[in-house]
Amino acid sequence: MTDQLQDAGGLARRAVLAGFGAGLCALVGLRAAEARGGPGALFVSCRREGEDRYQASGIGLDGALRFDLPLPGRGHSTAFRPDRPECVVFARRPGTFAVVIDHGADVALRRIDAPENRHFYGHGAFSPDGGTLFASENDFEGKRGIVGVYDARDGYRRIGEFESHGLGPHDLRLMPDQKTLMVANGGILTHPDFDRLKLNLPDMKPTLAFVDLASGRLLDEAKLPPSLHKLSTRHLAFGADGVAAVAMQDEDDGPDLRPLVGVHRGGGIALLDLPEPDLRRMVRYTGSTAFDAGGRVLAVSAPRGNMVAFWEIGADAGADRWLGRLDLADACGVAPDGAPGGFLVTSGTGRVVRFDARARTTQDVLPPGPGAWDNHTMRLA
Repeated sequence: MTDQLQDAGGLARRAVLAGFGAGLCALVGLRAAEARGGPGALFVSCRREGEDRYQASGIGLDGALRFDLPLPGRGHSTAFRPDRPECVVFARRPGTFAVVIDHGADVALRRIDAPENRHFYGHGAFSPDGGTLFASENDFEGKRGIVGVYDARDGYRRIGEFESHGLGPHDLRLMPDQKTLMVANGGILTHPDFDRLKLNLPDMKPTLAFVDLASGRLLDEAKLPPSLHKLSTRHLAFGADGVAAVAMQDEDDGPDLRPLVGVHRGGGIALLDLPEPDLRRMVRYTGSTAFDAGGRVLAVSAPRGNMVAFWEIGADAGADRWLGRLDLADACGVAPDGAPGGFLVTSGTGRVVRFDARARTTQDVLPPGPGAWDNHTMRLA
């Protein structure tokens, strides 16, 4: 049946959150994995236990725990290496660590540290051959967005960097041409001395930058109209026909609400319509975005609104269609479950569900528990 959870009083993703629930084992050390799952799709997400215990966990569609490994601090998102059974989990801004995990052997291999005067923004992407890792970073003293370059075949040694061509680079994805990085420059200036304070809201300039993978040269960029300059571009996903989805957060505190989700088909960013009550419920904030396995159904989570929004995305703008929402307390992580219109959704309440956006059906993978899944859930393709 369709899930109809009510707003649970604005459950805070940053609140004190305890363990994962019955059936999931406690971790015992950086290189230890307490449980092994069977074959099938692998989903990786970060989670929090208690006040200061953080993990990276891998689960299957059956809820089986594949691995459960401690992190030095709060994690954010994951990049999968295409040529080996490895993934890299990045710290949440302004964290300075990333952890390389062998998801075949279920062990952590190494820690990557950001260089001096840099911190990670929580996202990364691999080159098509898996030999190079690109990470979104902040040069906070130079007030520049940076893409750090790491040699994955030489112990993830940092070998260089190039401009992100904007401020506050967050998500970055390899485009379908396999030669270009799309970088979501959120336009927000931050400095770790001020934690997560946003220092330039009146002058922020978000962009989508299209960057040559080999040279770091800016090939093109897409911007919103100047009147929408406080819509910060945050998260990206690619669907069919090369269409890119852009999930945003609105830093304007004025009375008007603006759509928070757009698509890029070349040229500018076209904003997607949704009913006004649903837009209001999103509270100017999106968490994660993903397309289904067919690349036609788009999911965008809004954890402050305890919901996930869905659209059918066509090859052209005239075919885009609002599908509705899933009501789920503190829902944030979304990933395709492999079925047409199907998604795995994780929440800050510890709940994990599969949801069919077309049939409007929900199935619990893990029941509610005293645990907290964090911002993103990524699927191994």
